[in-house]
Amino acid sequence: MNEQQRLFLAQARSDFAVFELLRRQAMLPECHALHYLQMTTEMLGKAHAWGSGPNLTTHRAIVRFLRSLSTNRMAQQQLGYDGKNEAWSSRIRSSIPLAESIEDLAPAITPNGPNPEYPWPRANPQTAPAGHTFGIWAELRDTSKGRQFLELLGALFATAEAYL
Repeated sequence: MNEQQRLFLAQARSDFAVFELLRRQAMLPECHALHYLQMTTEMLGKAHAWGSGPNLTTHRAIVRFLRSLSTNRMAQQQLGYDGKNEAWSSRIRSSIPLAESIEDLAPAITPNGPNPEYPWPRANPQTAPAGHTFGIWAELRDTSKGRQFLELLGALFATAEAYL
C-alpha cells in the first residue's frame, strides 16, 4: 500500500465510524448518515484506485473497487471465502446495485435530484435533504441485501491493508 492509499483509507475509516454513529441515531434525519456513507465508499474506492496512480476527478470509485474484488483471491481469503469462489462472486455482484445507488448520492453526480447534502433542484431549491425520505436508506436498513452490504464494508475495512 502506498502513502496515498493509506491516507484515503484512513479517511474512509473515519467516515465509516461517523456513519456508524449516525445510523444508530433514529431521531436524526437519514441524510446525515447517507452523506457519510457516500463519503466512506468514495474514499475506500479511491484508496484502491491510488494503487494505480492519481485518481482525483471522480466520485464513482466504489463500484470499480468492488468489481476488482470479484477476482481478488487475497481479499476473498481475508474475508473468509477461501475456496468458495461462487459465493464470493455472488456477494460482490449483489453489492453492485447498492454501491451504484450510493455513488449516485454525490451532488456532483445528481445535481438536481435527491442527494444528502444540498437542497434541490439547484436553480430553484424546493426540497431539503433533512426532510426527504431516501429509498436507499430503507433498503440498507430493512433488507438482508442492505445489511449484508454494510457488513461487507465493515469487513473490507478490517482487512484492507492485506489487499489494497
